[in-house]
Amino acid sequence: MSAEQPTLRGLQAADLPALMALQALAYGAGYVEPAAVMAQRLAITPHTVWGLFDASGAMRAYLLAYRSVPGAVAPLHQPFHPAPRPTALYLHDLAVHPQAKGQGLGPRAVAAALALARAEGLSGLGLVAVQGSQPFWQHQGFALSPPAADSQAHLAGYGEGAAYLWRSLP
Repeated sequence: MSAEQPTLRGLQAADLPALMALQALAYGAGYVEPAAVMAQRLAITPHTVWGLFDASGAMRAYLLAYRSVPGAVAPLHQPFHPAPRPTALYLHDLAVHPQAKGQGLGPRAVAAALALARAEGLSGLGLVAVQGSQPFWQHQGFALSPPAADSQAHLAGYGEGAAYLWRSLP
């Protein structure tokens, strides 16, 4: 990979094959979501999905988010349903290519989400931490928080050790 910093840009439908490949590399079979679901997310949330691409055009990381409300958890393997009156941003999926770990791409993607949430005057950002990622998220300013009562079953669908985290914005 080039020493040049990867370029951050919004994701498009044409990025779906690279997104699916990176998702499989980053998470393994249990967390790979169907391509049709991922395509729907790109289509309905074009301003809250980002990718980081190296000089050759290869996707090195991505972040999928959507406008939501505090405490809401998106069900795994299901389409997004942005809130009609959103007050928060839900970070559903952050993946970094294994060869790009440690290069600051995850924090760069999170910074894009934070900037958007601040610009829109949202109250904060929520997410579900999986696969031991809680320390990363806590380093990004997120803290454990109980999910909304109607989201408990969705959280359980992420498997053992999954936790809802929240970051308030001033």
